[in-house]
Amino acid sequence: MATTTLRTLDPKLAALAKSECNEEQGQRLEIIASIQTWITKSPHLKAPTDERLILAFLRRCRFSQEETKRRFDNYYSLRSVFPEVLGSRQVDEALLTQLQRGIHVIPLRPVSSEGPRVIISQFRNIDPKKSNPREAFKLVFIMLELLALECDNASIAGLVWVVDARDVTMEQMVQYDPFLLKKAFALVDQCIPLRFVEIHMINMRKEGQTIFNFVTKFLPSKLPFKFVVHKKSEDLYQHLPRDAMTIEYGGTNGYHAEAVDHWRQKLLDSKDYLARDAQYGTNEKLRVGLASAWANGELDGMSGSFRKLELD
Repeated sequence: MATTTLRTLDPKLAALAKSECNEEQGQRLEIIASIQTWITKSPHLKAPTDERLILAFLRRCRFSQEETKRRFDNYYSLRSVFPEVLGSRQVDEALLTQLQRGIHVIPLRPVSSEGPRVIISQFRNIDPKKSNPREAFKLVFIMLELLALECDNASIAGLVWVVDARDVTMEQMVQYDPFLLKKAFALVDQCIPLRFVEIHMINMRKEGQTIFNFVTKFLPSKLPFKFVVHKKSEDLYQHLPRDAMTIEYGGTNGYHAEAVDHWRQKLLDSKDYLARDAQYGTNEKLRVGLASAWANGELDGMSGSFRKLELD
């Protein structure tokens, strides 16, 4: 029997994988091998054939091979359109400094043994004079890919994103232009191998509500995840157990500093993996059939900035 890097699932998680993702444990390797063959035989596509990554894509697509191929192709096609976030993913001092600011924190444990993983974002930690939203997005999408590789809870049960709007200033907000947000949403919705099941915004200010109302005009009327806005962080616990959140938020899931240290080490351990990543992408001149949506400019035509907003 061929060796595999795939992990054996806990019985509860295996049951959830079957009900949520149509995953049959005995058929995984055969289906993954089929996707690997497709990757190597696609002339336009230069992409890794890591079985853990392919499994995450299969789970995201409920084990539909055609849907998996489309999403996988999208993920690597978008790199040429979104290089400021998906390109040059070196683990350097700039990336580690971004992590250290605590803009994005992924607590150490999932919500439960078969529950989703949580991401906490505190955009007040962005210093407009030292960084920009593209660097923050680059970091979080690297973290998401590593989660897809290493965390079965994330690829089966999904992600819960908690966005803390406390003390976010207008100077920080105006950096998030609609074009950047549209591309980031397309990446989440149509490309990455993980799914967001819930997004919670807490400690929302009046200015933040104005920005939020503006942003939602550019999103589909029906979002693929539950989206809840809370005035207070305490209201979050009507939806999540306290065990899911960090001690700083009244939870029991470790301190932010512990999570940052854990991810710093994970990034350092993944340095070679991410360095190899620079070679991957698509060559649209070699694509057989229709050009990708990204090559056709589907994301073009949106520009502008929140600086044009009139705030009450």
